[in-house]
Amino acid sequence: MANKTFNLRPNLRLLRNRRKGPIVRATPAHPVVELEQRDPPPHFYIFPNLFTSASLFLALWAIVNISEGSAAIALKNTALADAKFVKACWLILFSALCDAVDGPVARLTRTSSSFGLNFDSLADVVAFGVAPAFLMYSKLRAMDEGLPLYAPRLALGACALFAICSAIRLARFNVQATTTERNYFTGLPTPGAAGSVVSAFLFVLWFTDLPAIRDLDSDQNLRKNLHRLILLMMAGLSFLMVSEVPFPKLKNLLSISRKPFDTLVILVVAICVLIMMWNNLPVILFGGFAIYILASVFNGVRSRLANEAEPSDGGAA
Repeated sequence: MANKTFNLRPNLRLLRNRRKGPIVRATPAHPVVELEQRDPPPHFYIFPNLFTSASLFLALWAIVNISEGSAAIALKNTALADAKFVKACWLILFSALCDAVDGPVARLTRTSSSFGLNFDSLADVVAFGVAPAFLMYSKLRAMDEGLPLYAPRLALGACALFAICSAIRLARFNVQATTTERNYFTGLPTPGAAGSVVSAFLFVLWFTDLPAIRDLDSDQNLRKNLHRLILLMMAGLSFLMVSEVPFPKLKNLLSISRKPFDTLVILVVAICVLIMMWNNLPVILFGGFAIYILASVFNGVRSRLANEAEPSDGGAA
């Protein structure tokens, strides 16, 4: 019997990438190369959920600091209260960072699951819905001296609207994630909304703490009015979360898979700028979130106007 030779050269790439998924297996009875999909080890499923749990833990820690800040305000200790509120803001931002990591980790380890999707959304409701709303309500509730009686109710209504819209946004995301795969988010993502609120909070404290502004605003009326403006901003963010405006995903924004070298250069420049302006970090954060939201809204409106103008142009032709 003549010796049979099998050409496995086209499948050498699959052999090199065994741990990434497909395995090449040839048998004497079946000279055709068979592909087998390896399932990840069971303990791999804990990795993305660890990041989700860390995000939830940081959010709860932020809520504890907000409560301690409210207690400090009751004791007329404004400095301690602001320190607790600032710490809560950074905890919410670190929670957003953990939330940004759990998805890529799940895809990298091929451990994406319906459980992970729902667990992540439940954690996001607390981290990016309840925690920022509780932060702003606690701060605004302490500034209601001399205001009309409806002011605390207005603050409560705006903060509740923000938390409810974040829950609706996440529920819609879960439904769309199981039906369609898109390159953009429908509506403002909840981490972006929460990041905008806490970065605006940090920016107000940074701006009003500048020596020139502090001398002009000795009674802190400017700081109080700017914090009240954040309440209006929260109402706008609530609308954007449940809107149909498309917001690009970060991985598509950076084009990591298509232009890895350009992405590397952008990340290096961003890190250098971050290090040089570390003392002005609230400005960078607030400006980054503002640019992302405003640019997405502008592109969404422009695309919609262009789509509405196409039929009329076709009819005129």
